[in-house]
Amino acid sequence: MYAQQQKPVREIRGQSGPVGHGARQNMKSIFSARLSRHTTSKLGFGTLLGAMLLLSACQSVNYGLPQTQTTSHPAPAFVETSLAIKTGVAEGEVLGSGQTRVALLLPMTATGNVTAIATEYRNAAELAIQTRGENTMELVIKDTGGTAAGAIARTEEAVREGAAIILGPVFSGSVTSAASVASPNNRMMIAFSSDPGAATDGVFLMSFLPDQIVDRTVTYAASIGMSSMAAILPNGAYGLLVERQLRETLAQRGGELTGVARYDYSNDSIVAAVKEILPALEEANAIFIPDGGTAPIALARVLQSEGVNLNEKRLIGTGQWRSSDLTSAFLQGALFADMDQAGFESFKNRYREKYGAAPSVNGGLGYDAVTLVADLLASGNPQALSRRSLENPTGFQGVTGLFRFLPNGGTQRGLAVYQIVEGQANVVDPAPTYFGPTTSAQF
Repeated sequence: MYAQQQKPVREIRGQSGPVGHGARQNMKSIFSARLSRHTTSKLGFGTLLGAMLLLSACQSVNYGLPQTQTTSHPAPAFVETSLAIKTGVAEGEVLGSGQTRVALLLPMTATGNVTAIATEYRNAAELAIQTRGENTMELVIKDTGGTAAGAIARTEEAVREGAAIILGPVFSGSVTSAASVASPNNRMMIAFSSDPGAATDGVFLMSFLPDQIVDRTVTYAASIGMSSMAAILPNGAYGLLVERQLRETLAQRGGELTGVARYDYSNDSIVAAVKEILPALEEANAIFIPDGGTAPIALARVLQSEGVNLNEKRLIGTGQWRSSDLTSAFLQGALFADMDQAGFESFKNRYREKYGAAPSVNGGLGYDAVTLVADLLASGNPQALSRRSLENPTGFQGVTGLFRFLPNGGTQRGLAVYQIVEGQANVVDPAPTYFGPTTSAQF
């Protein structure tokens, strides 16, 4: 059974027992083939970056941050009701044949790399259904087109068809739009945006929240003496969110942020950011680079070319670094926080076997969302998808690790800290195996 009272957390089961974050939208680009003459001559490697600096989408976290300001409104209080009854034939791809209908909102026909992200969520959902949701639910995949209007229309459709819960959408604007329909109709949502602003009463975020990851990394670094930091951040919403949490965590730990520099995805901007941060490094014992892909290596190369001793100024980062080349000499000894990988590796192997490619964390999130709902429904409890059930304080164990939904809609996750040694990410501070007391203010 899904709930095992003798254990500190609920387990989302895999095929053989318990089982253990693609790219941020419009946040990555290809750097040109050469650095500035000044830097290139100092480094002596000609076309230093080039195509190498295409920021990979394989393992980076899709943060689902807003591109424009959205206005959110408080959701009405939820009333605990029995599961909705499905009505008629559902519009969309249908997976499973259970009596309870569940809607999965994805941007299947959106533009750019969003389609690939949606496909990964869809494939992971199919794998979850085939693993243990086939007779538990009827999962209906609905295409939002990646727009707010599409999210509203598909949510209205899902409500009419008797969907008991809404999974998705992916990006924060669509989440807020879908919630404007789901909440008045007393439908819970488990969405995939990592914008904390998208979380609200009855709208839970399945994703990895950047502020949590920053807090975990910085807290550990401070505990081993690296409490004075400088940060090199990407421009945009993600960089602003990271800076806010970095300042907050350092203040709580008695640390100091000596300086911040920002960059766009161009050679000139990378070089300018490094030069800007140099004075701040005099008082810092760590350099925080939260971006992924090849950005950490590119920044480290330029830092070294400017005379920074990376053995003395430790690099620290986030789970975004799993999209980087961890074998790079520039990253050895660096620290970053990320999910527990044990269960995710098992999931990756099953996904690769079925679909011919390794999934990113998005696949894991989609799998866990569907599996969670399937296992709750398998209990036979008519209140299986109520707030009380979803906000179980002991949490759940999925392929993306330990997590629990908080009363404010956020998701608390159990994260590990890794150190890169000889090209491998080794655990130096394990993820927790259970959660302590929670408060509504936590993320």
